[in-house]
Amino acid sequence: MNKEVTGARNGIVQLLRKRKSTVENLARELGITENAIRAQIALLRREGLVEPVGEMKGTRKPAVIYGPTRDVDLHFSKAYPSVLANLVDVLADQMSPKEFRTIMKKLGQKLAASRPRPARNLRERVEDAVKFYESLGGLAEIEEEGKGLIIKGYGCPLAEAVVTHAGICVAMESLMNELIGVPVHQRCDRGKTPSCRFEVEASLTATTR
Repeated sequence: MNKEVTGARNGIVQLLRKRKSTVENLARELGITENAIRAQIALLRREGLVEPVGEMKGTRKPAVIYGPTRDVDLHFSKAYPSVLANLVDVLADQMSPKEFRTIMKKLGQKLAASRPRPARNLRERVEDAVKFYESLGGLAEIEEEGKGLIIKGYGCPLAEAVVTHAGICVAMESLMNELIGVPVHQRCDRGKTPSCRFEVEASLTATTR
């Protein structure tokens, strides 16, 4: 996506965060055509960032008024990673290693509880787990290694927290265990650029594919 299009998208969203508006008014304020605004509005609606919130009387037909969805603040916020990283650090300071690990495991279980888990074969459960991981902002693919399955992440959706305290990986391991239903071991890279890696127990994948 080129800079001009990106600028138009951001401009539309930022204006709508301030006040609800029509395509005509957005075009006037941003200095671009109404057709260009409509194209970007269509994309933003598909992404769940913009929605119609009413109508305004027009000369020929009512004009749709658009506004931001509840997801917009989360989309633009940079506070969540920093707050999470510091919260994890505070918890680690206040608890024993055993208590902290227990809390992180419960966090993973809590996250998994929000995801329906139909009874399916192992490969499909791993695929579902990857989809959920990607819904959290990660990117991953499934690889076969010997008789086992590997979930290989590209980067980490919780990188800032992981750099601050590696214990957050316990929560992600617990999440994967709950979603997949067999033991999963995290072998994440927690270096300068963290990346996730989860290994599904080979002895189990061979019998439950």
